[in-house]
Amino acid sequence: MNLTDAMNTYNSALWIIKEKNYKIALVDKEESFDWKASKDGNECIASDPLRLLALIIISEEKGEKWNHYEKDFYDEILEEFYGE
Repeated sequence: MNLTDAMNTYNSALWIIKEKNYKIALVDKEESFDWKASKDGNECIASDPLRLLALIIISEEKGEKWNHYEKDFYDEILEEFYGE
């Protein structure tokens, strides 16, 4: 299987979010909108359903410590790619 970030995956992401019992709403901005998922006092807001699902998974897996990590994989992968 090959799966790529594209609009045709948005419905799948929204389906999974709904299955997780989140309430989904749109948040109006001046020229566009964001997607908001809320459940049990927690909110995730993102610019598209795929990002929204990713934030939900991060929040469910990590909770309040979502940004605590022992290693910076982001920089490590970039350094490997650029050969630094």
